[in-house]
Amino acid sequence: MVDRSSSRSLRRLPAIGITLAFWILVGDWLVPAEPTRAPSAEAFWAAGVARPIAVQDGRAMFRVATPGAAAETLIVVSALSRSPGPYPIRLVARPARRAEIPVLADDGRPREFPVESVAPLRDDSRGSAANPPMPPSVREFHIMVREGDPGSPSNYVPMKGVLRGVGRHVQVYVASEDVPTVARAALEDAITTFDDSILPAARDRFGPARDVDGDGRFTILFSSWLDHLGGGRHAVDGFVRVADLDATVPAPFGNRCDMMYLNAGLQAGPYLRTIIAHEYMHAVVYTRKSLEHPRDNQPGPEEESWIDEAMAHLVEESHGFSTSNIDYRVSAYFSDPERYRLVVDDYFAADLFRSHGCRGCTYLFLRWCVARYGPDLLTRLATSGRRGIPNIEASTGSSFASLFRRWSVATFLDGRDDRGPSTLDGGDGHGGRRSLSLRGPVDDREFAGPRYRWVEPDGRPHRWDALGTSCHYVLLQGDPEGAVEIQVEGPPQARIQVTALPLGSGHARLGLEVRRENRPDAAPAIRARIIEGHGVPVRLSALSWEPLIPAPRPRVDGPRPGRLDMLGIASAFGTSALDAHGQIESAEIRLDGVAAGSGPLAVKVVGTDASGRRVNAWAELEDAPPAASAIPGIPPRARVSTARSPASRPTAGGGMRDRKAVDPARPRP
Repeated sequence: MVDRSSSRSLRRLPAIGITLAFWILVGDWLVPAEPTRAPSAEAFWAAGVARPIAVQDGRAMFRVATPGAAAETLIVVSALSRSPGPYPIRLVARPARRAEIPVLADDGRPREFPVESVAPLRDDSRGSAANPPMPPSVREFHIMVREGDPGSPSNYVPMKGVLRGVGRHVQVYVASEDVPTVARAALEDAITTFDDSILPAARDRFGPARDVDGDGRFTILFSSWLDHLGGGRHAVDGFVRVADLDATVPAPFGNRCDMMYLNAGLQAGPYLRTIIAHEYMHAVVYTRKSLEHPRDNQPGPEEESWIDEAMAHLVEESHGFSTSNIDYRVSAYFSDPERYRLVVDDYFAADLFRSHGCRGCTYLFLRWCVARYGPDLLTRLATSGRRGIPNIEASTGSSFASLFRRWSVATFLDGRDDRGPSTLDGGDGHGGRRSLSLRGPVDDREFAGPRYRWVEPDGRPHRWDALGTSCHYVLLQGDPEGAVEIQVEGPPQARIQVTALPLGSGHARLGLEVRRENRPDAAPAIRARIIEGHGVPVRLSALSWEPLIPAPRPRVDGPRPGRLDMLGIASAFGTSALDAHGQIESAEIRLDGVAAGSGPLAVKVVGTDASGRRVNAWAELEDAPPAASAIPGIPPRARVSTARSPASRPTAGGGMRDRKAVDPARPRP
């Protein structure tokens, strides 16, 4: 998290803060419209070739070839608007007599923007002592703990920091009231990690954070105040305040010190190291982007929150300490992609700094960009004088519309086919370290890629509310007549983007029904039914559950995720093998770690079909069992609990709230 408040404008209290199996890419781009080369519409709609569909005045209509009822077509509908929305979107699919070659969109070709070169690294040690003296044993710091005007001194409290450890390049203070609770092991871990891993890596790749106070060391301050920020509304594990890095900002608004704040409750171990790596990157980015690109004797523009946080997450990943600061965020995004925005200038101003799915989204986007454009992309982003979308366009040489479209499809396809390797799962672009697999187990979670909705060509409208720079995934069922007509409509100001990708046929289709067992004197429990609807056998590998919306600090508060592996499924269902057109039912499955009233759960089942394709199905389990809704193409007695009441729709930040009672531009996750 980076705190963006400063005294000049007192900008705000901070945001706390491929060689994919991508059969569709030709020349690193979605295949363009070339009707003269297509002998027929059926050939044009070849399986594995993604097509960017033209949208005019908020409306797109096209006819895709579907060779049989079991054929699948991925439709990705995105909103590119920078405004938060929400925007009502409507998709209708109907049988058609024949397919047609559509008018295709033009997102702009690669290299239409000049790619900025990487700025030379500079170890800015101005004012730093070559052999720094011992720091003072006690030092006063100020921290903003109350909500309100960052320019009001009454919103800050002073604290006495007691020196508890000194390294070669770092010094560690602990708030006086927390000295008895911060373990020596945590202090030693912080010093060793910073000196031996974090600072050397930053120097080699980006350059260090500026030594604002000229004392030759970076400062870490442990404080329990991080459990009570915003008048007690917010708790975080770490943050950086850019006001501290600006020597012109007086106390109490800034500490004129290169520093980060860490929660006094953190323990020695991989998670602590990950948080330090993440927060130090915020200080580095502000140094390289704002302090080294001054304008009118003032710091230059700060990077927008979405890119700033994504860079910090990628750097923490490059160290390989732990995935625990990003795994639950990616999982939240996958559980409901249309709930979360990619482009957010300021998470705090948008009231989204605890919207974990937004952070998962931006991490996934930038990791794809790095895998596609190389690890130097991070250095270009961190050192340029641009910010936001212009920065990403200048650093990649591609338009944002093109990047967004390719990323949204690539995220769905990544890891879906066992036979297709993915650089995102092999370490490319992340310092040689292995990054998260988007389909597979991650500690006690199960990733299954982004959630999608099935749509049949029956003419019934499929509706949702799209947020600005969000994606919605639809799998379209084929029709025996051989073609399906799709219409997508939304407000022109939403700037809809539509992509169609035929996936072929011969793959399994899973359905999932979950119902809650009433056990008032014990842990919640469920029973589940899994159905196969396309006549292809499946070997099931996992059944998992987790909060649909993670708690503010999932490691500390809120229910824990749970998971049955293949052996657990075999025990609960009697087998992990699901026959073609078969269904299996479970015995009672205890949801240990989940308390009644903890909010809706996302439940998913994953497996691999006979063709090597990873398949999955989703369900939502409300606190009270909802009305079941039919799974298209699966017998009526098989039901899936995905229904929501009309008054309980996603808001801009991801909370389930009455749309009449909440301003969607000010969500409170």
